[in-house]
Amino acid sequence: MSTKPKAAKDPEPVTGTITFIQSHRPALEDGLYEITVAQRVRNTDANARPDAQFDETYTHTRRFQVAGARFSIDSTAIDSSFPPAGSQGEYATVLPHAVFNLQSLPWQRSLGDAQDSSWLALLVFDENDPPPRVSEVMTGDLTPAPFPHAQGEAPAASALPADAVSYPGLTLEYGQFPWDPCRVIDVPVDLFNAVAPGLADMPWLAHSRTVSSTAPLRAAGLASGQTSIETSVVTGNRLPDPNSRVTVHLVSLEGMASLLPQGDSYTPANILLPDGTPAKTIRLVSLFSWSYRSVDPQQTFTGLLMNLDAEDGLRVFAIKNGAEDTSEAGRYAANALNLGYTPANHHTRQGSRTVSWYRGPFVPFEVSGTITVPVPGGADNAAPIRTADEAVRYDPDTGMMDVSYAAAWEIGRLLALQDKGFSDALVRWKTANTRKVFETFERQILEEAFGGALALTQMRATRADGNELHHAAADFIRTRLKQFLAPGLGSGGGRDGPADRED
Repeated sequence: MSTKPKAAKDPEPVTGTITFIQSHRPALEDGLYEITVAQRVRNTDANARPDAQFDETYTHTRRFQVAGARFSIDSTAIDSSFPPAGSQGEYATVLPHAVFNLQSLPWQRSLGDAQDSSWLALLVFDENDPPPRVSEVMTGDLTPAPFPHAQGEAPAASALPADAVSYPGLTLEYGQFPWDPCRVIDVPVDLFNAVAPGLADMPWLAHSRTVSSTAPLRAAGLASGQTSIETSVVTGNRLPDPNSRVTVHLVSLEGMASLLPQGDSYTPANILLPDGTPAKTIRLVSLFSWSYRSVDPQQTFTGLLMNLDAEDGLRVFAIKNGAEDTSEAGRYAANALNLGYTPANHHTRQGSRTVSWYRGPFVPFEVSGTITVPVPGGADNAAPIRTADEAVRYDPDTGMMDVSYAAAWEIGRLLALQDKGFSDALVRWKTANTRKVFETFERQILEEAFGGALALTQMRATRADGNELHHAAADFIRTRLKQFLAPGLGSGGGRDGPADRED
């Protein structure tokens, strides 16, 4: 009896909304705040005695810190980045972007302009720039002034290059120390002016999103049944060159509004050193970075399919039609070709090169009857094949090798090893055989050394735990070893001794 399988129903489409928000400024930006409370107390009764009249004001001031990311960022704050790290594809028309789990992150600090601009930016470098090297420094190395390199040490020189500038007017906040580690990139000023976003572009390079769905969303970090998610996105301003390796850095531009290209014409800013001379390098904090490869259209999926026959070495050539070769060698070759064989270059294991016959599993003629494959141990007593070379056949008529069965054997071997279940079973089988060989060898050594003393039935009986040899040896030591060490002990042979103890 057979039943017709029911067609699987298509899953219900997920519906919902995506709300794009230009900016999501927090109630308070990161930084140090001071709050003062004042209370005035006075007696307003004009008829009160002079000693009862008073007018006093009481004040109380408290400072507090709103702390967030500044010189480093927790990896859990980054939801994803695109294009994916380490990938390759046709990304020449894709602006790289990063998604953050905290909706207000790009606006928690200030760029230093009058607009709602993000303090975070993505700088895109390709191989021709080239991308700057990442260095591990301390936060004190963002300023030229000497600073203590460890708690309790005297101030020492900063590692900021003499021709470099960094964050203008940088001061550390509560809980931040000059010896805290951070990652930086030193970008030449000319390269920075070429790749950095303009000041007018900054408000457009970050936004937040609220995704609401009628069905629970499935993503890493989401609670079960959660139907909405809030994220923020920072987008790069530069398209990468095709067929190049691209490196993207998420950098801090806190307080750097005056250093960004200005206006619609992207006029480079005057980036000057404290002494008024032009700077050659600008140091930026790199909070996160990744790389990918942008390939040209010829290396896309469509391009690869259209160019499969671009290299002659990867093709199986069709046999050209020509005059029939009536020589003996020609007849042999024609017969092989009619049987579906193809001459192919053969690189042997010894390093030599030759030409051998190869035929796949299909033949250009109808096969009658059933082909029986020889099996080792069967009626034909075929020898087992242990390597692919053992399946290579020599054709004395043509003086050429036939590698068809060798190739098939190797393909089958690789497919079998690729199967995890088969591989695990093969390893267990080999381990069991090896253990059995060692146990047999140990048994032979003990029997030769002790003669019939260990010729016990339990030595040859298979126990459930597989430790029959150890059990037999333990029984021998407990019950019979003393007969070999002291034959007369406890046997009434004229020696006094303790009786056997039954434990």
